[in-house]
Amino acid sequence: MTPAGRLQDHLKHVVQKSGGQYRKVRWEGRNGCPDCFVWWTWPHVAFIEIKAFGDRVSKVQDREIERMRNYGIPVFIARTNEEIDEIVKKVQRGVAT
Repeated sequence: MTPAGRLQDHLKHVVQKSGGQYRKVRWEGRNGCPDCFVWWTWPHVAFIEIKAFGDRVSKVQDREIERMRNYGIPVFIARTNEEIDEIVKKVQRGVAT
């Protein structure tokens, strides 16, 4: 399994253990969108882009994430298990990016 795959597995486990839902998403006709969507009850939702150590967010991803955030959509970037744990806590509390 890739390092990013291990991070996604951790995210899935933490979200489901806390009573939330996790989806790995694919965007048709759209490049640069975040790879994961998590939610509990509205408005406790967020998109999360997983990046393994050493991986960079591309310019296309930067633009798409910024576009989503400008519309009020919570989008996070996670590079470690600890960051994932903190993001999950934030989303559960309803704290946007």
